[in-house]
Amino acid sequence: MVSKAWRVRFAPSSQVVPPIHGPPKDTSLDSPVLRRQPKSKSACRECRLRRVKCDETYPVCRHCARRGTVCTPAPRKTMWKLEMPLLIQQACCGDGTTPSMLLQYYFEQVCHIMVLDPDINPLALPILDLFKESSALLHVVQSIAAAHMKGFRDANTSDCLVERGQTLLCIQQELLQTRKKAIATFLAIFLLGISSPWIEGTTGLEHLVGARALIDSILGDPTADPSDPAIQLIVGNYIWWEMAASFNLDHRFHRPLSVEFISKAVEASQQEYHPMAGYSLGIFYAVAKVTHYCRGVVDGQPRDLALEASLEDEMLAWTPSHDDELLFLLSDAYRKHGLIQLYRICDRDPEQSELDNEAMIRQWASEAMEGLLRIPPTSPYLNFQPIPLMSAASEIPADKVQQREEVKIRFKAIYSLTRLPVMLDAITLLEEIWELRSLGITTTWLVLLLERGQVFPLA
Repeated sequence: MVSKAWRVRFAPSSQVVPPIHGPPKDTSLDSPVLRRQPKSKSACRECRLRRVKCDETYPVCRHCARRGTVCTPAPRKTMWKLEMPLLIQQACCGDGTTPSMLLQYYFEQVCHIMVLDPDINPLALPILDLFKESSALLHVVQSIAAAHMKGFRDANTSDCLVERGQTLLCIQQELLQTRKKAIATFLAIFLLGISSPWIEGTTGLEHLVGARALIDSILGDPTADPSDPAIQLIVGNYIWWEMAASFNLDHRFHRPLSVEFISKAVEASQQEYHPMAGYSLGIFYAVAKVTHYCRGVVDGQPRDLALEASLEDEMLAWTPSHDDELLFLLSDAYRKHGLIQLYRICDRDPEQSELDNEAMIRQWASEAMEGLLRIPPTSPYLNFQPIPLMSAASEIPADKVQQREEVKIRFKAIYSLTRLPVMLDAITLLEEIWELRSLGITTTWLVLLLERGQVFPLA
């Protein structure tokens, strides 16, 4: 009998078969494998147009930083997505006004540009509770959001103008009501005023005058407590606004800052963090007084040498009340800004020679520049640099070409963060000032803009 060997057709072979290797994959940068990477949804506008990989560094990616171009970043990623139905439920005003989708955009993309630290921001979600007290506050934040969506260049859209018109009407109505603490109304006036140069091209200083009248009313109440966080918030905002903008206001409309109730409120805030001044409200208060005095001198008021010495001593004696290196560098730059303006506009020390005064100004400017450039462009403190940066950069000598270029890059980064066109205009202004310096003309940028009648809202 013949035996048969049965075999399974696809049985595994007992022989080891070596694996078949194809040609090595090309992992060079030109490889199609690497080029077919998924597109990033958070790439900046410039990288998308160039079709290059964006590293998504905020607010300036590395490609744009290397090329020296203006970076237009994508909206920042948020951990939590705000739902409008919930916002509408929480933000309905007392008169029944309900928010629009602009409110969501404001919270996600706008409110962070008005504070030092986005994580400590009373103008973000905490503002929801204040909408019940002030419809004007809701309308003004929505007007700012509408302008920001257009990059502030074409801000006079119907949505923006309608919201600003409603803001003014609501403020008028709210001021007629008798209220001891009109905190929400003050914030509405504050936001309307500081956004007027960005949106309307006006100084908005009539709102500063109105805000001071409201501050006087609030702090003049015998029951007002300077240690109340709400009081400290609005006083800090007002002091900062005076420091940043009051040089453009005729000295005849200045209200004195060295009054008891304001001094007490500033003193009570020294150890507390303020979202716009940090732990340095005292130095902003001193610089605001310098701003008032310098504008009076420009308007022809007689100089007061004793007051000048007192203001200078106050700025030089200032010390920070908290250990935060970057915040100190920023606050110190504002101090140097105040000193530079005092010396440039008032020719501070007549006993010193012109060369000695010039050397002092150059030293302060150099120290301020060094400190500001040590603050990384990824820091949230970036958007509070323009005022001292302009004062310090105006004094950069012609032989420091690299430092001048660094200043231009810094203003471009601030534009990427805030989307305010004036940050790019600042570069043009600086180049004009440097040209004037080469001709021996030492006029400060504040006086130069005042003579031109130009609105230049760096704040």
